Amino acid sequence: MKFLSKNAASSILAEGLTYQKNRDNTQLRVMLLAEQKNFCAYTEEYIGGNHSVEVEHFNSSLKFKDDYYNYYAVIRKANLRKKDERYKNAAFFKSLFFQRSFKERIRFDRDDLFYEEISADDIEAREFIDFLQLNSYELVIERKRHIERLKDLESMIPDWGGYFRRHLLELKFITAIEYALNIDLSEFYT
Repeated sequence: MKFLSKNAASSILAEGLTYQKNRDNTQLRVMLLAEQKNFCAYTEEYIGGNHSVEVEHFNSSLKFKDDYYNYYAVIRKANLRKKDERYKNAAFFKSLFFQRSFKERIRFDRDDLFYEEISADDIEAREFIDFLQLNSYELVIERKRHIERLKDLESMIPDWGGYFRRHLLELKFITAIEYALNIDLSEFYT
């Protein structure tokens, strides 16, 4: 998940922006999207035209008492899928490991196109994956279909970078694309 890390030099922090209840939070959402390179923090789907995007309070128990480190721009559907109640006291809310060391704790399985904890006894990572529903049946099927479609196009596309620059919405599930097609798309997220 490339868009979960936070930047201590964020302009959101510098401007002191916070989520305001019953107010227009467009500026915060726009700035979060810019930091996330226009990707949903949870699904890694490129956000375009028809997406309903909201400022998400990662730990909903902190809502309206939180700050930048608890805010993400996400597709509404991904926000609704998350298991708030079940994990309201989960350790990952305190450790925030995913903002710093996601790759050291969670890997993406290139064959099955799902996320898994690197260490079998890493309950915190497993709960985090379940909390965000990163491997929900619906999401995994959607990832697989998208990757299969891109693989069908592979012989017709000599330059994936150019293709994705022209078709940004095709960057859906960017980690899965990188693994499945064995390409580097870091120009779109660094």
